[in-house]
Amino acid sequence: MRFKTHHEAGRKCVLLHVGDHDPAGLLISDVIKSNLMDCANVKGVDFDPSPIRVERIGLTREQIGDLGLPWIENLETGSGKDLGDPGHPDHRKPYVQNYIASQGRRKVEANALVRDLRGSRALVEAAINRYIPASWPAEHEARLAPHRQAARDAFAALIAVRS
Repeated sequence: MRFKTHHEAGRKCVLLHVGDHDPAGLLISDVIKSNLMDCANVKGVDFDPSPIRVERIGLTREQIGDLGLPWIENLETGSGKDLGDPGHPDHRKPYVQNYIASQGRRKVEANALVRDLRGSRALVEAAINRYIPASWPAEHEARLAPHRQAARDAFAALIAVRS
């Protein structure tokens, strides 16, 4: 698990995600963290994921407006039932009622981000750059360059010997 390796190296581990702007989508960060914690009990994992920070970077109502993303005028779930329908078993749950009170009976799916690739990319890059400086890729590339050249030279020498 990459998080384990990075955590053991002393790095701060953050899982960034973009979720749907709907009642369940706004709660998904907690579900992701819970799923990670469940993995701690898997035989052979040998890692406590509690230091991993799960951060939702979208979708927010502001991002939806800024990126011009389309609202879907229902709260239909993956099962085809509408959370906005009083007959839905989850309709009266507080997370659904709070969402309806603040957002109405509508939602925006995260995959709508493809409508504005430039804006979506900026959203993700801004989130990443809160943790990793924008200059890091170039610095990392510069650190790797001599090692890559050494590997190329070693392979060239091996090929020359076999030829």
